[in-house]
Amino acid sequence: MSHALNFIKAKQYPASTQVEVQNDGAESAVFQQLFQKWTASNRTSGLGKTHTVGSVAKVEQVKFDATSMHVKPQVAAQQKMVDDGSGEVQVWRIENLELVPVDSKWLGHFYGGDCYLLLYTYLIGEKQHYLLYIWQGSQASQDEITASAYQAVILDQKYNGEPVQIRVPMGKEPPHLMSIFKGRMVVYQGGTSRANNLEPGPSTRLFQVQGTGANTTKAFEVPARANFLNSNDVFVLKTQSCCYLWCGKGCSGDEREMAKMVADTISRTEKQVVVEGQEPANFWVALGGKAPYANTKRLQEENLVITPRLFECSNKTGRFLATEIPDFNQDDLEEDDVFLLDVWDQVFFWIGKHANEDEKKAAATTAQEYLKTHPSGRDPETPIIVVKQGHEPPTFTGWFLAWDPFKWSNTKSYEDLKAELGNSRDWSQITAEVTSPKVDVFNANSNLSSGPLPIFPLEQLVNKPVEELPEGVDPSRKEEHLSIEDFTQAFGMTPAAFSALPRWKQQNLKKEKGLF
Repeated sequence: MSHALNFIKAKQYPASTQVEVQNDGAESAVFQQLFQKWTASNRTSGLGKTHTVGSVAKVEQVKFDATSMHVKPQVAAQQKMVDDGSGEVQVWRIENLELVPVDSKWLGHFYGGDCYLLLYTYLIGEKQHYLLYIWQGSQASQDEITASAYQAVILDQKYNGEPVQIRVPMGKEPPHLMSIFKGRMVVYQGGTSRANNLEPGPSTRLFQVQGTGANTTKAFEVPARANFLNSNDVFVLKTQSCCYLWCGKGCSGDEREMAKMVADTISRTEKQVVVEGQEPANFWVALGGKAPYANTKRLQEENLVITPRLFECSNKTGRFLATEIPDFNQDDLEEDDVFLLDVWDQVFFWIGKHANEDEKKAAATTAQEYLKTHPSGRDPETPIIVVKQGHEPPTFTGWFLAWDPFKWSNTKSYEDLKAELGNSRDWSQITAEVTSPKVDVFNANSNLSSGPLPIFPLEQLVNKPVEELPEGVDPSRKEEHLSIEDFTQAFGMTPAAFSALPRWKQQNLKKEKGLF
């Protein structure tokens, strides 16, 4: 396992890359199906012809072909389904660097501050086979992560090296792991399920539910703020007094049914079903008030059949390549690369903070070629939206499960920032700013460029609630929609002088002038 992790580091692959250990002679069907022709030393083919070891083909350097991005090979490795999850499972938690069996009442509950080992046993004919999942929480200590790998080796030896080891970073749960819990898997942001845990959990918790079947469904905890809702999904809001099942306009019937099932795992109380747009006042109170969230018309389409596709665009290997990332999440976005997110009616062009100029230019060209060569006859005028790291709009983040807008904010977590801010009004404003940034748009026949925000008269913006603002106004940046003359009149200074002020002073001035 250590060699594999070192290989991942040397190749600069994402830290979330999964590692599966295969033992000679005990290779799983998933592994064997990755090879065009799998042969074993004790097998023959045809009329007794034994296999031979061939020579390694020379790698030819070729220009990247954008048409290859349209091919979606369906291999067993992507599904990771050796069976339907009905085998036997044993679960341990790493505690004081040792394995401690998880109580049956906590099966299916995974806390971000813990690491778990799951030994899954299934039969092929009369022979037992094993999968050993190593689940590592995003807030687990480095000692616990190291201990989980060490304990996996010991457990592997106990079973004569037969288990297939699968490292699972939090948020990267494969379908088979979810199928073991039959649609009742719950992942918590942090915390622990240890018996001696003295830290009480929050009184209000919000869970984003995704999936339409037993092997695709999990509930993933997100911060309990309105900003984190998404019209395309179902959410479970657990409070001290009740439990809400919030159904976005774009969720399907299957998603609602699976959400009801996993909601019973989260709370035993009766669920109050809430349809988007018909929320009771107490619902918004529990979330700290209303706030902008991912609710574009596209996300509200119930029959949305387009599967978003994410491509990493990089020249790390010496030549430019666009590689599709299956089952993606926010952790796949690397700061030193460029990514293309295709959601059919628009393509997002995400630029990492440390991406080089060659990657940006090549990715822009690839995005245009991708649209022009698409086998479905895509409109070459499809908008390509430029998104900078740390300034992602809800129309982009809405395609990612449990998006964390503070992931790149000086490495501070949501809870750390919340504790520092304290005031709920200030907190709502800041989250609104983070989730409602400016983006640039170009199409297949234009260059990468940015344009100014639309300008509106001062009287249309001062002391106006969100619902009364003109279309196209960012409610968290009203001042940027003013002309220079109106801005100077309102604030008594130029936009440049205002920008030089500390953020807290800018906020106070905006409140004073009715532009908050």
